[in-house]
Amino acid sequence: MKFTYIKSELKGTEVPQVVFDNLHDARNNDLKVILYIIKNEITDPLKISSDLNISHSAANSSLLYWADKGLIMCHEEVEKINKKKPALTSEIIATFASDPGVQALCRNLQLIFGGGLSERYTNKFIGLYIEESIPVDVILQISQHHINIGIDNPSYIIKVIRSWHTKLGLSTGSQVDEYLAICQKRAAAHKKVCQIFSMDFDKLKSSDKKLIDFWIEKLGMSFEMIEQSYIRAGHLAGIPYCNGILKNWAQKGFKNPSDLQSEISNITQSSRNIDTQEDLIAQGMNKVPIFNE
Repeated sequence: MKFTYIKSELKGTEVPQVVFDNLHDARNNDLKVILYIIKNEITDPLKISSDLNISHSAANSSLLYWADKGLIMCHEEVEKINKKKPALTSEIIATFASDPGVQALCRNLQLIFGGGLSERYTNKFIGLYIEESIPVDVILQISQHHINIGIDNPSYIIKVIRSWHTKLGLSTGSQVDEYLAICQKRAAAHKKVCQIFSMDFDKLKSSDKKLIDFWIEKLGMSFEMIEQSYIRAGHLAGIPYCNGILKNWAQKGFKNPSDLQSEISNITQSSRNIDTQEDLIAQGMNKVPIFNE
C-alpha cells in the first residue's frame, strides 16, 4: 500500500522546531494540545479540554509538558520572575550619581546609620528610590525612626519601608509623620492597659494590641471604661474576655463610667424585686391555715 502527500494551502503559524524535536517522547494529547495552542493562541486548560474532548487533568499535564520545553509559561512562573527585582549594578548606580535624590539619600543614610552602612545596603536603599519610586524623604524618615527606637538592621528597615509604602500607602513625609504619631499613641495606650491588667508589656501579644486599638479607635472607650471592664470580669479578667464586655457596652451606647450607673441601678432594682417576690412566697409558705374542729 502506497501513500502520497497532497499539498494544501498553508494556514496559521508554522510549527516551532521544538515540537519536532520532541516527537519521540510527546504523547498524543501533548501534540494535540500544542497544535491547538499554535493555531488558536489559547492556553486556558478548561477551554482546551472542552474543545479537544480531553480531561482537564490531561490538558494541564500537556501544558506543563510544553512549559518544561520552553514553549509556554505558567502564571506562577511569570509571577516569580516579576517578583524578582535584580540588584542594581554599579554601572546603573553610576548613571544616577548626579540625581539629587540619590545624592541626598546616600549622604543622609550615612548620617542616620552613623557611617556604618555598607555599599551593598546603600545600593538596596537606592533601589527603593530608583526602581520602586519610593520618595527619598519617606525612606529617610522611616530609617531614622527605626534607628531612634534601637532597630539598626538595614534588611529589616528596607522591608518595613517597602511594606509601609505599598500596604499602608505612605508616599509623603507628612503621611509618615502622621502614621508614626498614631503608632506612638498606640504604644502609650498598650502600656496603660498593661498597667490596668497588671500585665508585662513585653508579653503583650500582637492580637491583644489589635484589640486595644479597636477599643480606643473604633469603640471610643476611655481607659476608665477599660478599667471597669477589668473589674467586672473578676477572676476571668483578660483582654479577650473584656473585649466582649466592652463590645456589649458599646452596643448599649455606654462610653463613660457614669453611663454604667443606670445599668447598675436597673440590676439592683431587679434584684430587689426578685428578693421581694421570694419573701412573699416564703411568707405564704410559712402561713399554716387554721381549721375549726
